Amino acid sequence: MNTFFRQDAPALERDWGIHLSGVSRYFSELAQDAALPANSAVTAPNSGIPALFTTYTDPVVIRALVTPTRSEAIYGTARKGDWTTDTAQFPVVELSGYAAAYDDYSPAGTVESNANWVQRQSFYYQTWTRWGEREVERMGAARIDWVNQKNLASASVLNRNQNQINLFGIAGLELYGALNDPNLPPAIAPTPKFAATGTAAAGNTWADTTDPVQIYADILKAFGVLSAQMGGNLTLEAPLTLVIPTERQQCLLYTNSYQVALSDLLKKNLPNLSIQTLPEAGATLSGGQATTTLMQLFVREVEGQQSVTTAFTEKLRAHAVERYSSSFRQKKSQGTWGTIWFYPQACVTMAGI
Repeated sequence: MNTFFRQDAPALERDWGIHLSGVSRYFSELAQDAALPANSAVTAPNSGIPALFTTYTDPVVIRALVTPTRSEAIYGTARKGDWTTDTAQFPVVELSGYAAAYDDYSPAGTVESNANWVQRQSFYYQTWTRWGEREVERMGAARIDWVNQKNLASASVLNRNQNQINLFGIAGLELYGALNDPNLPPAIAPTPKFAATGTAAAGNTWADTTDPVQIYADILKAFGVLSAQMGGNLTLEAPLTLVIPTERQQCLLYTNSYQVALSDLLKKNLPNLSIQTLPEAGATLSGGQATTTLMQLFVREVEGQQSVTTAFTEKLRAHAVERYSSSFRQKKSQGTWGTIWFYPQACVTMAGI
């Protein structure tokens, strides 16, 4: 049985003190009187919201991975000259002479010094950074510091260019790389590799075996050749650097049946050996610059003198910012000598590992 508001209103005022002046009926009564249609909406039905309001944008900008530039960390770096310098010469002095049996009246015995100057040429290069006013504003709305990102890109491009020159030089100039300097002794071949059955392995690379002793034999062979090249100036305690391709670094973990890893053998027997990984030393990660996978073993220092260094004229020169009607641009430049081997005989290269 329906209850109408006009019947309930006196009880509400008397018992509960609820006074609803101007109210004459319940909503259900009003709805019945108005005879409203089942759906009175005039807009299209929708239960969602724009995706923008449920999209999260992380404030941390993630940069794409690029091949690391490791030449300076491995071979060292130094400034030689400045951006006005086109050529450099490095004096090399050889001490010679002979001694004779002593006699009060003998003029026998003499010493000589011979000096030569090794020359190198520099190479200077540049890149441009450009940004527009609207471009920067739009990226700013997305919380990206666009001008800073472009400046970081210019430094990255220049440094990657320098890294490539440090390793491979520039054809047509007396500017050589650490991996292909023509003054380095010819590369040697790895020792033969064998399968667990004693038969010859399918290939002769480090990837064709899991025996750390066989790879250790390659390093011992390189050390023996290096000892001969150094003419008696090499000891087991000498500061050495072993450069291996990044794609071969897992070989350092090869372990024999006595749970001795290759890295353990090297640490024990060559206490001052530093092991460095270089992507460009392998054919896979060199970007087409290298056709074979190689390693280098070199002496970092001989009688207090560096044996090798990468060199630059200018590490970074930021030129004037040029302003246009609604955009800006800035040139950045850098110069290099490539890699200079002061003692080429202090390095052994093994190709085909």
